[in-house]
Amino acid sequence: MKNDEKLKKNMEAILFMAGNPVSISEIAKSLEIEETQAHTLLDQLQAEWQERGIVISHSGNSYQMVTSSEASPAVKNFIQAQLREKLTEAAVETLSIITYKQPVSKTEIESIRGVNSQYILKLLLQRGLIEKLASAADARVQLYQTTHEFLHHLGVKSLKELPDFEEIIKNITLPETEIV
Repeated sequence: MKNDEKLKKNMEAILFMAGNPVSISEIAKSLEIEETQAHTLLDQLQAEWQERGIVISHSGNSYQMVTSSEASPAVKNFIQAQLREKLTEAAVETLSIITYKQPVSKTEIESIRGVNSQYILKLLLQRGLIEKLASAADARVQLYQTTHEFLHHLGVKSLKELPDFEEIIKNITLPETEIV
């Protein structure tokens, strides 16, 4: 039997590197141990990590490193600030349109923005914040929608957690324009 502490360190590294849920069978196979031993050690790791900012989540036969619920607000604020700083106003505007109108075509986005959005869409696709999908009505038309990565950046699990669009626009006051 291999040293349990060394196995747990290796499990931590695998879970950290994977970034996604990893099954007990995958972990056991990569560490060349029995699944029962892997399960026992993963349960121990889960207990050891429960009071940290990163916890080990268990669902079914898979484990994953995730942000603790206590640290989620701080991470959400950090990610939102990072996302805001690194995206131009045009990118944020385009991303907002896609978020609330998805799935939405490039033509619809450009109609709302009033400018060509090809470069911005390419940028958002490269960052993994949006993805393309074919329109059910017309396979020649590409539609855009947000990705799970985008939700992860915002710190939400679903679009339902976002503020209602109608509530947001109620709080917006447009600048007064002077008629000459």
